[in-house]
Amino acid sequence: PVLFHLKEMFTETSYLSSCLNTSNCTMIEILIYLLLGACTGLLAGMFGIGGGSILVPSLIFIFYGMDFESSIIVLMAIGTSLASILFSAISSTFSHHNKKSVEWSLVIPLSMGMILGALVGARYAATLSNNNLKWIITIFLIVIGIEMISGFTQTLAKKDKGMISLAKPIVPLHGSWIGFLSSIIGIGGGSFTTPLMIAGGYNIRKGIGTAAACGVPIAAAGAIGYMYYGQMAEANLPTGAVGYVFWPAVISISLASIFTAKLGANISHSISEKTLKVSFGVFLIMVGILVIVN
Repeated sequence: PVLFHLKEMFTETSYLSSCLNTSNCTMIEILIYLLLGACTGLLAGMFGIGGGSILVPSLIFIFYGMDFESSIIVLMAIGTSLASILFSAISSTFSHHNKKSVEWSLVIPLSMGMILGALVGARYAATLSNNNLKWIITIFLIVIGIEMISGFTQTLAKKDKGMISLAKPIVPLHGSWIGFLSSIIGIGGGSFTTPLMIAGGYNIRKGIGTAAACGVPIAAAGAIGYMYYGQMAEANLPTGAVGYVFWPAVISISLASIFTAKLGANISHSISEKTLKVSFGVFLIMVGILVIVN
């Protein structure tokens, strides 16, 4: 039923053109999205994380400024973030695959759980209030910020013995909770998948590469869920939106981030890794606080 309804939405010519034609946005708005995409790609490349933790709070502020209906702003930011990071996740997966850092034997069973978890997460998020979603996002950003500063994942990576079982019958269960939480927060799941892989006995490179590959099904399923449940809701959606995904922003952000992600990666090699992570950790904590007080 979900796929059938999405097909109906996209086969309506007038609807499709209104959703994908970025001329519905002013030039200033397009420039804002391009700038956000450029910053997201740059920071993601520098700090080795997905762009969701940057995109969601930024889009919340932007959508408030654009006077979107207040009840859908956070949901629209999350859905748009998931759709935007899908393209960068695909590109990142190819890059990590070429470096042989993707554990494909785990990607498939993890993805099975992640797709289900992401769809359920999108449905659950649609039932939450803006304020509750803000608190969830704020807590996540603060926790990740603290992790960046403390370097817990790096410490975990130095341990020789796996702390968590990644047996194939159990792996889909891990995927389901990662997909569920990632879909609610609007990220590709790297913040959860990488530590899981490391705790399971894999090195950090395998963890990052596998997390990048797993970000594709999470982002795709999550975006589809937010489009579908957004269309089912009785809300005043802005022109250019399919459910809770605002396509003019998705297109602009995706195009810009492609060109700056590699630049960010190059910059990261010229600056102390510890300085980078501590600085970004402080930044995430500050953004998390701004999200809840806005």
